[in-house]
Amino acid sequence: MKLKEYIKQENLLLPDYNNLNIVDLVKYLYSKYGIKCEENDNIKKLKDIIPDKKHTIFILVDGMGSNLINILNNNSILKKNKITDMITVSPSSTGCVLTSLATATYPSEHGIIGWYNYNREHNIGYYPLLFSDRRHNKDLKEFDIKVGDIFKVNSKLNELNVKTTVLYPDYICDSVYSNYVANDNIRTSYTTMEDAFNQIIKITSSNEKTFTYLYLPDIDNLEHDNGYDSKIVLNEMYNIETQLNRLQNNDVVMIITADHGQTNINKDIIMDFKKYNKYFYAYPGIDFGMATYYIKQNMEKEFIKEFNKDYKDMMYLFKTEEFINNKVFGPNKNNHNLLDNLGEYISLCNCDSQFINSNEIDKYYGKTKGNHSGLTKDEMIIPLIIIS
Repeated sequence: MKLKEYIKQENLLLPDYNNLNIVDLVKYLYSKYGIKCEENDNIKKLKDIIPDKKHTIFILVDGMGSNLINILNNNSILKKNKITDMITVSPSSTGCVLTSLATATYPSEHGIIGWYNYNREHNIGYYPLLFSDRRHNKDLKEFDIKVGDIFKVNSKLNELNVKTTVLYPDYICDSVYSNYVANDNIRTSYTTMEDAFNQIIKITSSNEKTFTYLYLPDIDNLEHDNGYDSKIVLNEMYNIETQLNRLQNNDVVMIITADHGQTNINKDIIMDFKKYNKYFYAYPGIDFGMATYYIKQNMEKEFIKEFNKDYKDMMYLFKTEEFINNKVFGPNKNNHNLLDNLGEYISLCNCDSQFINSNEIDKYYGKTKGNHSGLTKDEMIIPLIIIS
């Protein structure tokens, strides 16, 4: 089965980056502060719908897909101020999307493909967000790998010609990845959501023009444990709204969106590493909805045969070229930053399933209620919310 046929059969979304997407959004926002970006029709539209104010607050709520906004009550400030839907980038995995947000580039340009990556130059599987290897959980610096060896496109947040503040939760604020996205001069931590908004209120009381980026991770974590439509997730959404209501300032515009949504998981599929290790020169990459496979040259035919037999009607396997040719990872020509990280094959799960392609089976089996990284509409469609 061809990729387009499978997408149609499973009612998935093949990304069309001619439509409004998260990269267009950050390109527009950064272009207001000195970053040169090629203008397109989507950026022209954003100019018309996003008011120009002294203080711009850009809030990224991890996991807050449009499917979640749609089930809020009609009095919800987020629901009432949703301007339109957008698409995120693929893979719809946090490390991939947050790197697109920082760099204003597509995965086909920056090359970070998901929670799991592989570096051919150093022959190492690693976690981009953790900056550690997969086998030993050691810092990549212990393998003589520099930050620039992994993140090859600079973060634009460090280059804005306006007073910039990037707010991260305190437990990730000093990570290698956070420092890559935002250097010490603009990065600061918060302990609670109330603390974050206290800092924003102080920033927006200034007469100086400002740009503030706030990253909120809790919705995503709660969805993983409970499902996107669970009561505990909805309660946390209303906690966010309580804080938004505190920002009563005519000089402020808030742009709120997500890196991806989540889809509820009803079935776990497990990778039998005892059987499949012989085919691999590296652990599978990307994540649990979409995965890429690094297959030894003389083992490809046997791998395909066994994979299709073991996972028939649960997943489909495609040559990586199909994803490249269908521009799944970006509209532009794919460069070596992407190709060096992808394997020879890519699989997609059926829409209510996840593929546990990690050795840590006990950590995930039967415990994940919501997930992302695939091409379902729940994962790929995100809101554009503007409060002014």
